[in-house]
Parts: sequence; structure tokens; C-alpha cells
Amino acid sequence: MQSLSFSDLGLAESLIKVVAREGYSEPTEVQARAIPVLLSGANLLGTAQTGTGKTAAFTLPLLHVILADRSGNEPAGGGGAGRNAGRSNSKKPYRRAAPARPVALILAPTRELAIQIDRSVAVYGAGTGVSHLAVFGGAPKGRQLEGLRRQPDVLVATPGRLQDFIGEGAIDLSGVAYFILDEADRMLDMGFIPEVRKIAKMAVARKQTALFSATMPTEVEHLAAELLGPEAQRVAIAPKAMTADGIKQSVLHMTREDKITLLPEIIRERGMFRVLVFTRTKHRAARVAKVLSKAGIPSDEIHGNRTQNQRQRALESFRRGKIQVLVGTDVAARGIDVDDITHVINYEIPNEPETYVHRIGRTARAGNEGVALSFCDRDELNDFRRIESMLRSEVEIDRSHPFHVEPAVPGRGSGGGRGNSGRRGHAGRGNAGHGNAGRGGRSGPGGNRSYGPGGNGGNRSKSGGRRDERRSASSRRAR
Repeated sequence: MQSLSFSDLGLAESLIKVVAREGYSEPTEVQARAIPVLLSGANLLGTAQTGTGKTAAFTLPLLHVILADRSGNEPAGGGGAGRNAGRSNSKKPYRRAAPARPVALILAPTRELAIQIDRSVAVYGAGTGVSHLAVFGGAPKGRQLEGLRRQPDVLVATPGRLQDFIGEGAIDLSGVAYFILDEADRMLDMGFIPEVRKIAKMAVARKQTALFSATMPTEVEHLAAELLGPEAQRVAIAPKAMTADGIKQSVLHMTREDKITLLPEIIRERGMFRVLVFTRTKHRAARVAKVLSKAGIPSDEIHGNRTQNQRQRALESFRRGKIQVLVGTDVAARGIDVDDITHVINYEIPNEPETYVHRIGRTARAGNEGVALSFCDRDELNDFRRIESMLRSEVEIDRSHPFHVEPAVPGRGSGGGRGNSGRRGHAGRGNAGHGNAGRGGRSGPGGNRSYGPGGNGGNRSKSGGRRDERRSASSRRAR
């Protein structure tokens, strides 16, 4: 099939120039399919994984239609006199500033993702005159209020902070013409679906609605039906991470207690450079980062208990290579936008197979290769086998570490004894003699190669992981 260029999609010339300036020549699959639909004015339901370029798939057509509305002298979203009046009134004493009335609203589940989307609007909208602002929790309201008084055309928001500002009279959604909901499945995980419904009802003048989700649970399907209507077009992109192209994957079976000992050892001995470690809870992410730092491995953490400034500093340090390892929870890590992550380590197995796909998709971007390792204890075997079942492939077992425990064979009980490969030295747990004799058997950088997706180790612990916090990123292809 002949490849498309961005100029074939019908975008405004000014946007095509910006895309070319950013170094992108061909659209990704989701861009090639979604952009024409959105330019036609139809509502869209998009299913696409992180890293497929979906941010640009809705940002570029959004900017196009806003510019087209302006050139047609259509005062979209309460612009024109309403905006000027808001600015002048804000200068008068004892007079409340007019609320922001954006043309477009983009809802994101996490602050990191909101910042990422706003950055994309800034890049692709450079020189167009389209103004934009991101509002999100975990940051002071004052600066965001100042931005709202400047009447942004495009508002990127997380549900909680958006509702706060609406309640304070700082935002009016009655002029929203274009409504985009990103990562709807994560909204569901975080309990935001009721808020999304309330917000959508406030956008009474919607011309177009788009909903994007990596997965399509039943409740997200119901939400899509409510917001989009029966005439909506659907674009579904098969998750490439399912085939694990470019990712060398393996699973390491061990006891829960041995994970924290193995992690710094394997990072050092396999020469891992830029590593993303996933845990299921905020508490464990903090503990793992602390252990790694004490072991002399520059590390930081990203999760819901950290302030916005702390999270942004950790991300920037990771992006610039100032730290070697970033430890995070699934929700917080959805905003990570780093192309050259060399390794993903699943310290704990996710309880949903789809989450694993998101995790390993953080490596092997922009044509690079990557490595994904999964630490799995006996309590996680069922979750891990559900992952393999979804992927229709078994993940190769890496036995070249000193804490290997042979996993139970399905149907033969949940036990599993220590392997007798000679790598543990002696059977005593927690002794300094772990693996004295057998460490020469470790593999070199990258470990064993396998091409079936694997899970990530960790016990099914008390807090349940998924809702542990109320809190994403793509390759150097256009996001």
C-alpha cells in the first residue's frame, strides 16, 4: 500500500509546515485514519495504545477546524467580543473577571498527560494564534487562574481541577464546540466516569466529540454511546506491543522477598542505562527508589504522593539522563514521554493484562530495541498466565539469576521449588551466601531473549494497586 504524507490528509498548510519542521514526514496509522474523520466533522471513537501517535491524531485536526472557523468569521466558543470584554473587565476594581469560555476542551485523566497534550498543542499550534492552557490538580490555582483570564481557545484539563474552577465561576463550558476525551479507560480506573458525564452535559454547544481509549471495557463502551451517538465513526488500531516487535522479553521467577535484592544487582550487572521500574502501589514505588539510591544507582520516583514539582523534576531528570532509574505506578507513568528507555522492569505483575501492554510499550520506541523483564512470585502466577493467555504466547523464563524459583506447572498445584541450577550457593534464604557459586552463569546485558510479552512481579497486596492513587507518551513519531 502506498504510504501517505501529512499533506494528503487535508490539513491546513500552516500545520503541515509545523509538522515538517518537527521532523515528521509520514503519519502513523491512527493519524492517517483518524485525522480525515475528524476533519469531516464526524464524531470519533478511537482505540489506540500509548505510543501510536494519537495525541497528534486529535490535536492537528482540532487546530485545523479552529483556524477554519476563524477564517469563516465564526465566533466559536464565545470568542470575539466576549473574550475582549473578559480582558477589559478584569482590569476594573471590584469587578469579577469573565469566566474562560474555551472553544475546545480536552479531558485527560492525569496531570502528566494533560501537560503532555498541552505541550503538543503548543508545538503544532505555533504561529497560528490559537491560545491554550492546561489546568490540573497538584499545582497552585493562582497561575492557572491568570491563564484562564486570558481566555484560552483550547483548554486541557483533568476532571477534578476543571470542576473546581467551574464551581468557582472561572470556567464556562457553554461555548465548547469541540470535546475530546483521552484515555477513557484510565478515567474509568480512576473513578472519573461520573465526573466526565457531568462535564459533557455542560458542553451544550458541542459540534464534535472524540473519545480515545487504549482498551474498551463495557462501561467505556456505554460512555461512548452516550457521548458520540449512533453515527460515530470508529478507528481501531491493533496494539503493536502485543507482538512485542523490537522488545526482548523474559520473566524471572523468585520469591517476593528476593525481588528487592535482585533489582539493584540486575541493573548493575546487565549494564542497564535508562530504566523504568513499575510497581503497583505508591508505597512500594517509594521504597524501591530508596533502596536503589542507597545501592548507588541514581533513582527517583513518580506517583500520586509526590507534589507536581517533584514529579516534573523527576521526569526531567530521567529525560536528561541525570538519573538512571525512574520508579513509578501505572497511573503516574502514563505521562512519561521519553523515547530512549532501554529497559522496563515489572517489579510487580499488573492485575490486568492490558496494563502490561502499556508498560512494555515504554521501550523500543522510534525504531529502537528494548528489553522488558518481569519479576514474578508464586502469588502472581495466575495474573501472569492471564497475560500470556491474552498474548497467546508463553514468555521465556530467565533462569540465569541467583534467586530462581521454578514456577508451578499449571494444574499441578501452586507450589514451585527452587531450581537446582547451582546458582544459589545454598538453600538458606536471606543469607549472605546467596548464589556464591552460580553467579558466573548470569547472562550479559539484556538477559535472555524472548519475544512473548511477560508480566511484572509483585504480590497481590492489600491496597489493590489500580485505585491506589487518583492520578502518560509516545515515540518521536508525531504524538
